Amino acid sequence: MKILFYYIALLVFIALLSGFLIAKNDSTMTMPEMLGIAAALAIYVAGLSLVGEGKTVDERETAHRYTSARIALITGTAFMSLAVLYQVFTHQLDYWLLASLIVLNLAKIISLIYLNYKR
Repeated sequence: MKILFYYIALLVFIALLSGFLIAKNDSTMTMPEMLGIAAALAIYVAGLSLVGEGKTVDERETAHRYTSARIALITGTAFMSLAVLYQVFTHQLDYWLLASLIVLNLAKIISLIYLNYKR
């Protein structure tokens, strides 16, 4: 029950933050707003990185953790790939998006190579 509350709290947090950013009509933000959003995103990333980092009770829970990580990787890669394709066709490519896609896949490749040859 505790972990379910944790997941829901993270979803509500990012939904509220996204709602604030979408509701912001003008393109400029004040410095306190930008610092507040940066701090909120830092807290969110720290909280999200801790999801699923507890002790596993059995093999089923370990399998669930691996499956959720795989689904997250596939979904993130597909979403960023579609975003890069869209930006390529609109002639406004954001290089940070492309770099994050490369880093995401590079981390997967390096970890697979390392784990394959680790003895």
